[in-house]
Amino acid sequence: MRNAALSIAGTGLFALDVIVRLDGSKATPSLGGSAGNVLSILGALGWGTSPVGVLGDDLAGHAIRRDFERVGADMRLLQRSMARCTPVIFQHQLDRQAAEDDATHRFTFACPNCGGRRRPYWDDDPEFADVRAHLPPASVFYLDRPTRLGVAVAEQYASHGAVVVFEPSAVGGDVDLFVRAARAAHVVKYADERLGDLGAYHLRPDGIEIQTRGSHGLRFRAGTVDRSWTYLPAFRLPFIHDTAGAGDWCTAGMVHELFGAAAGARLIDRDAIEHALAFGQVLSTLNCMTEGARGLLATWSPDQIVRAGRSVAQARTGPGLFVDQTFRSFAHDVGRTSSTAALRGDGFGCCSTL
Repeated sequence: MRNAALSIAGTGLFALDVIVRLDGSKATPSLGGSAGNVLSILGALGWGTSPVGVLGDDLAGHAIRRDFERVGADMRLLQRSMARCTPVIFQHQLDRQAAEDDATHRFTFACPNCGGRRRPYWDDDPEFADVRAHLPPASVFYLDRPTRLGVAVAEQYASHGAVVVFEPSAVGGDVDLFVRAARAAHVVKYADERLGDLGAYHLRPDGIEIQTRGSHGLRFRAGTVDRSWTYLPAFRLPFIHDTAGAGDWCTAGMVHELFGAAAGARLIDRDAIEHALAFGQVLSTLNCMTEGARGLLATWSPDQIVRAGRSVAQARTGPGLFVDQTFRSFAHDVGRTSSTAALRGDGFGCCSTL
């Protein structure tokens, strides 16, 4: 049942993901992009979600809307425009034995059939100018890049008491806009392989800064007195199938535990942040054993996911046996569901059909 007190709005990359397997077959296209994944994951976990943006009025855009509708999203501010095409991202799976690093995939906008590219369009449409007058209530606002619309909406939500989560992959061409986003955000999360120290960008002195470090785990710092880093190592897992969406699961899990119903009136101190991030790491680890950015939801129910995440996060500082058993149990269930309709292809051929 959806909890009316849990609500998140967000803007950024909403795209259609197409997984291209090693044998050339393609999985059923589905909603992707950081903003798309974080909002849809939280929607599956019981949050009210409100995507804010513009899609093309095309089959790819309709598919994205259907995926959002499946988790009960409020679609009023996810507009359609005949003037643009919905972005389509192709995720090519890699042979890990032949790869020079630990990469499991590579992303490209180029269609493997026709070579056409359907990239995101970041200029704000004129008809979106009045969106700030119609924003739905939300306790959390998420943005994955500093666009004019996104930053203005983030500042408005922050002024009304919402928590702003900013997850950039790059500073972008407008440094002043990036600084505005960083100042508005209560939580800034980024990957060390994409961004370095953000100390020069005027983060909130009372905010939470999270730096993910791939297979080395993550580190965070928070508070106005002690700004030292706290390190959380990565979990060991039986095998890695696909790391796509791992960071999005970590973000969604952190938001769910730190700002969700379970948090209640609990003080958001270093221990609470550490637990929430460990919970997010568990979800991220589980998803790495599946195919695609949200394969975890094709294997376990939301209740199973939350129970496992909390149990493993709480056991992290104790004996590791239960942790290993949880991951091995999930790996067994992945094997049983890997041939389900959720993971099979649907005959998709070329981006021109979308």
